[in-house]
Parts: sequence; structure tokens; C-alpha cells
Amino acid sequence: MAFKDARHPLYPYTEEEKQEIRKELGLKESTIQDDIDAILDWFNKQPHMMDAGISRAIVERMLIISKGSLEKTKQKIDCFYKYRFLAPELIQNREQELCNHQNDIWTFIRQAAMPKLYKGNRVSVFKFMESDPCKCNTDSLFRNTFMLGDIRLTYDYMLGDIWLLDIKQVGIGHVLRANPITMQKTAHIFQEGMGLRVAAIHVLNAPILGQTVLSFMKQFFKPKIMDRVMIHNSLEELHKHLPKQYLPMDYGGDLPSLEEFKENYEKEFRSTKTKQYLLECSKLISNESKRPGSNIYDNYMSGSFKKLDLD
Repeated sequence: MAFKDARHPLYPYTEEEKQEIRKELGLKESTIQDDIDAILDWFNKQPHMMDAGISRAIVERMLIISKGSLEKTKQKIDCFYKYRFLAPELIQNREQELCNHQNDIWTFIRQAAMPKLYKGNRVSVFKFMESDPCKCNTDSLFRNTFMLGDIRLTYDYMLGDIWLLDIKQVGIGHVLRANPITMQKTAHIFQEGMGLRVAAIHVLNAPILGQTVLSFMKQFFKPKIMDRVMIHNSLEELHKHLPKQYLPMDYGGDLPSLEEFKENYEKEFRSTKTKQYLLECSKLISNESKRPGSNIYDNYMSGSFKKLDLD
């Protein structure tokens, strides 16, 4: 199920931006199409993935993320299908949430991608709204994030991500309620599967326990990602790194408020096209009983939770 001109309203980009991204990576149209054909030929020979299928659009985005490397693209695709299979609670149970029109999809958090690319990167804003950790659910947060990710892997076009995290309402209770297994599964899908490159992480309104929150994240995410964290003490300081035209009005920006983004996201997720697309994407998982030559459960998450250091 496709959208007009292979675009999605949540993730706009221009043809000029697309060509600039390709140029920066040294990719040409003819080369890209040949590489996609080669990867599709490989994919359709993989007994544990071939039945799930894959689109040319997803392969192209994986190529962009992998900077044109065919072998890295194949590895990411394999990990993408594998780790989604291992996280059914995050990937394969979307129908109830998407079809339940009585409850909002976004409750304790506001989450939005800005419509303008900044130096080829997509700015995504996350604002925790609920100070009561009992009203927060990490499964819900990451399930929504991966649904947005599925849209991006077909319809977005960017070099990488820039995150803005507003953690004013986050405390030690939120950290203690976070399911470490869910966190580990999320990290696997995000880092080894989707493999989106994070150019920077900007943190606003960090409470006294902000370092504890970041220390918790370090247990799961690669050092090179966490090394890109910048904590800002004011909007003025943030604006030195992210100009106002790439931010919502909540942070002194020129773009709509996060509440407006939420309303648009809720409406879009209920639309027939997007809902059907997301349900189809939930089937993009491997059949590990058909994987040749190895058992994926060997070494999976082994030793990951012997000790969680929150210092």
C-alpha cells in the first residue's frame, strides 16, 4: 500500500535533499538500482526471510544507512528481521492499539519528527509528560517508536537522526520501572537492525538524577552513540546547536507545538492507509526455524543483565 509519489506526510523531504544525501555518500541512481537488485537476489535466497518479503524502498534506505556497502546492508537486513522476530511484544501486537479508537496511542510522552531536515538529518523530539512512573510503559513507548521507524524505512530519506530529549519529568522511579529485557531488545533492533546513525542527542531539563538516567541508557547503547549526548541548561544554549526553524514552539521554535504534532500523529495512525501499512510491516520478521547453520538463541542477550550499574 503506497502513498502518493512514495512520500508520507509525517516525513517530508525534497528531491534536492534526496540528491544531496546521495551525493554526500557517493551514490548514483544507476549504482543504487543495481545494488538493490543484487540485495533482492540475495534476500530471496535466504530461507528464513524470503517468505516475509522486502520492498525496494526498504532496501534503498538500508543502503543509505550503510553508506552504500552491500555487505553491511545484508547484515542489517538479517539483524532487522531476526531481532524483530525476537521481540513480538514490540512488533507483532499492533492491531489492538491501532484499532482501539477509544484510547490515545501517545499518552505519557510526546514524540514527533520535525518536517524539515537539518543538514540531512531528521530531528526527533521526545518529551516525557508524566511524573508518575506508574503511568509510564516502556513497551508502549518502543512499540510506537518502531511503528514510526517502519514508516521511515520506506518513506523517509535522511543521513541520520538528531534527538532532543526533554526529561524534566523523569526520575529514578521511571528508571526502575524500565524493563531491562525490553531495553535490550530495543537496542538490538535499533543498533544492529535499523542501524540509524545518531548525529547528536540533545538533553533538556535534566533533573538532579539526569546522570542516573543517562547511566542507565549506557548499559544498552553503544559508546559512540552516548558520546554524542549534550546536556543543555537553557533554550538559548540549545539554539546554538539546533536553530529555531527545526524545533517546535515548545522549545522556542518556529514549528507547531508537540500537542499539534500528537493530534496529527493520532489521526494519521488511525487512517486506513497508514494503519494497514503498519499491520503489514508487523509481518517483516524472520522464520528462525528455517535459518541455516546456526541457532540465534546462542549467545543472545547472554550475560546482559548480570549487573545494571546506575551510579
